[in-house]
Amino acid sequence: MNFKGAAVVSIVGKQNVGKTTLIKSLIPKLKKSGYRVGTFKYNIRKLEIDHKNKDTYKYFQSGAETVAISSHDQIAVMRRTEVLPKIGEILEKYFYDVNIVLLEGYRGEEIPEIEILDSLEFEKIKKDENKNGLSLSMEGTKIGSFSDRDINNAFLFLKNIISCKKYNSKKYLQNA
Repeated sequence: MNFKGAAVVSIVGKQNVGKTTLIKSLIPKLKKSGYRVGTFKYNIRKLEIDHKNKDTYKYFQSGAETVAISSHDQIAVMRRTEVLPKIGEILEKYFYDVNIVLLEGYRGEEIPEIEILDSLEFEKIKKDENKNGLSLSMEGTKIGSFSDRDINNAFLFLKNIISCKKYNSKKYLQNA
């Protein structure tokens, strides 16, 4: 496998605070800058990507260990697992051809992080009422915060992480 070790940044925050909105805003900016982007939504309660009464649903419900479906430009694979593989293993296997993975919902000390703060949390740091905010962390240490409307600061943070070889997934997610 030709895994390069993509940069990984975790996007975290309370439910419905805007994680998906932020990620959707960052993807086109990263793509426009020439980066290949992957996303990984971590540890959701129930995984439902297949639809009842479709063939793949029937195969999986019948007990198949692995079910795949493809079109001319997409492929999806569903696999039963008794133990969830480590994040590093999943990234190495499926994200080998991207520059950065935006990992939604994973908190780990070694992973650079953008935390979306609700207006009350953000007010405590910035004294800026009625706005959500973004807080940046590296190695568990907060390094900055700003309004969630300032997508450019988040984008610059991601570009810096991509260029910093220390934070590629191959190195710092081996035990995650």
